[in-house]
Amino acid sequence: MLGYLFVVVVILCLFIFTYQHLRRFLFESKKQQEAVRGYYLVSHTYEETNGQSRYYGVFQQGSQQVTLELSLQLYLQIKPPMRGELVALDGKVRSFVF
Repeated sequence: MLGYLFVVVVILCLFIFTYQHLRRFLFESKKQQEAVRGYYLVSHTYEETNGQSRYYGVFQQGSQQVTLELSLQLYLQIKPPMRGELVALDGKVRSFVF
């Protein structure tokens, strides 16, 4: 009887810890997409054309990599690899000072 109780408690703890880690992971990924600020390296840029051209830059800071949408003017100014101060909000670059 004591063995069954132990197994139930271990399974219950497993579910609780899994739920906590999943919730923390989802919260951090959502927060990361809202606002990005710091000193980043632009590793490369690319253009997607689906009726309308959109320009993207891949920014790296350490092991973290973020892909953000660029304006045409900024896309033409950036020559990767380039380092600078990045400010982005909701997946779009607001400023990149190099």
